[in-house]
Formats: sequence, C-alpha cells, structure tokens
Amino acid sequence: MTAPDTKRLHAMRRIADLRRQLKQVEELRLARVMREEADIDEKCAAVIATLNDDTPLHGLFAGHMATRLRRLTERKTLLEPLKAQQIAAVMTEARHTRFAETIIGRLEAGIAADEEKRQLESLIEGALARRRHASLA
Repeated sequence: MTAPDTKRLHAMRRIADLRRQLKQVEELRLARVMREEADIDEKCAAVIATLNDDTPLHGLFAGHMATRLRRLTERKTLLEPLKAQQIAAVMTEARHTRFAETIIGRLEAGIAADEEKRQLESLIEGALARRRHASLA
C-alpha cells in the first residue's frame, strides 16, 4: 500500500463522511418543509370544518376564517417550490455520496490488489532465494 494511495483513501473517506452529513442536513430541511406543509393542511382542514359548522355565531367569524384559509393556502403555495428544491438537494447530495463511496471502493480494491501483488512478489522472491541458496549448497 503506497503512501499516496493511503492518503487519497483517507481524504476520500473524510469527503464521504462530509457528504453523508450534508445529505442528512438536506433531509432534515426537507422533513421540516414537509412537516410545515402537513401542519398547514391540518389547519386548513380545521378552518374548513369550522366554516361548515352551523353555530349561532358562525357568521360573525366567517370573514376572518376565510381570510385565514386564504393565507394558509398562499403559504402552502409558497412551500411547493421550496419542497421541490429540497428534494433536488437531497437527490444531489445522495448522488455525491454514492460517487464518493464508489471512489472509496475503487481505492480500497486498488490498495488490496497492490498489497496482494506485493505479497506475491515477496513470496516469489523468497522461493527464488531458497532455490538459489539450495543450489549453492
């Protein structure tokens, strides 16, 4: 195992760890947006249910509830592009993470092949040295 390959493998492992952390951050951001969207859906359902009620003071609050419902739907409309952006960010970080892990796999395979080659060369040199030593004796 050569020093540059080992350094490169160590650096790629650090990069892969960083990519995993970045992916987690993006997933958390997406989860927050999705929770907010679900919360807005619940609030809209509650406002609609309240508007459908036949209570004596219904007409008194109907305008306020309609305004609230409009603001909630506007907020949800604003969340849609943010949600799409977060989904794209999660996918991008996942792709970068997979790429880093692929590079790590290739480096590890190369290092293992180099080590195996070095061991085989050592074994062959040892066998040749014993053969030369036996022929001299």
